Amino acid sequence: MLELSPREARRLAIGAQQLAGPPPKRPTRKRLRETIYRLGALQIDTIHVVARSHHIVLWSRLGNHPKEWLYDLCYPDRAVFEYWAHAAAFVPVELFPYFRRTMLEYADPDGTRWNARSREWMNENAAVLDHVIAHATEFGPVASTTFSAPEGSTRAEPWAWYGNKPTNVALEMLWTMGTFMVHRREKFQRWYDLTERIMPDWDDALLPTIEDERRALAAHAFSAMGIATARWLPDYFRKNWGSSNLPSGTVQTVLQDLVERGLIVPARVRGWDDYAYVWAALLEKRIPMSRTTLLSPFDSLVWDRRRTAGLFDFELMLEAYTPAPKRRYGYFSLPILYRDQLVGRLDPKADRANGQFYVRALHLEPWFVDRADERFYTQLADTLMDFAAFNDCDTVTVERSDPVNAALCLNAALAR
Repeated sequence: MLELSPREARRLAIGAQQLAGPPPKRPTRKRLRETIYRLGALQIDTIHVVARSHHIVLWSRLGNHPKEWLYDLCYPDRAVFEYWAHAAAFVPVELFPYFRRTMLEYADPDGTRWNARSREWMNENAAVLDHVIAHATEFGPVASTTFSAPEGSTRAEPWAWYGNKPTNVALEMLWTMGTFMVHRREKFQRWYDLTERIMPDWDDALLPTIEDERRALAAHAFSAMGIATARWLPDYFRKNWGSSNLPSGTVQTVLQDLVERGLIVPARVRGWDDYAYVWAALLEKRIPMSRTTLLSPFDSLVWDRRRTAGLFDFELMLEAYTPAPKRRYGYFSLPILYRDQLVGRLDPKADRANGQFYVRALHLEPWFVDRADERFYTQLADTLMDFAAFNDCDTVTVERSDPVNAALCLNAALAR
């Protein structure tokens, strides 16, 4: 049985997630595509106080790069597609066959994928679904702006994402069912087209068996996580393989298959209650120490809160939907990765119009306060200047911190 220290476990995860060593001196389109392939899924999010989450994830791994490269991979390159993978995500096209079954299950009118409310909506609005499909068939890609609100409809409430247009709901459902795929994005708005046009060479007769799907996605998840327990595995792609609290027989069968094929190796990590499994190919490599960088709260290294706690003893909190007076760390706080540890977090805001980047609050983990030295502040200052440039800002100001002197130290490092 392989025996590992907690730090060795963290380094395996960091290496698998492409965060070990310094970022490349010159990012390239090829490296960006390879990064998404290795991660398996790049979660999409709309919060925009700084660059959107999917851009932050790529910046953490590639450094400053043109944001349009990501959208080019979707269109015209067709190297990635959008679907539910952990959450709404950009997924490498090589994994399309292993998500197609889920699409077809949603498209099955007798299936159980949809809840009762959604099935009722589809039954009552079958004409809307047919209209949207017919319009795309005749005229090509469609977006929410393609269709008008029904005559006489009232203005929607601000929190109703679908607005007052049932066609918006139809677009989302047809995408989930795989009738549509995302053709492209314009100013972040999705444009949809028929799947048969976007994937003309695909035939549903090529659908892999459920066993092959599980093997492929589990292997890809392990190669992306580096190390995982049975409880963590189903969350990576959010596949229904059993409860995270009680791994199912399906998970155990998948793990046994990967062990027998030599793809993963059982391990014990000091201080962990559960057995771990390591992606075997990583054991042949020397993984350098992590870079100093910032992580999106939707980064695939930390998006599973249980895995983040187990690996880093770090409580990740997203407080964007928490009332301001109740927030502990800020609206969109970013964890700080430093020397294989998550040592704190900061709450950023980019004022692009004035070229000003603000750290509204810097919080160091209590155990790290006395260890934060000049090297840490110097590296974090360099990271912040690069991140500010990525957000089209020229200067960085740290407003406050916990402890209080951390802001003084970081501002001094920024001014050097």
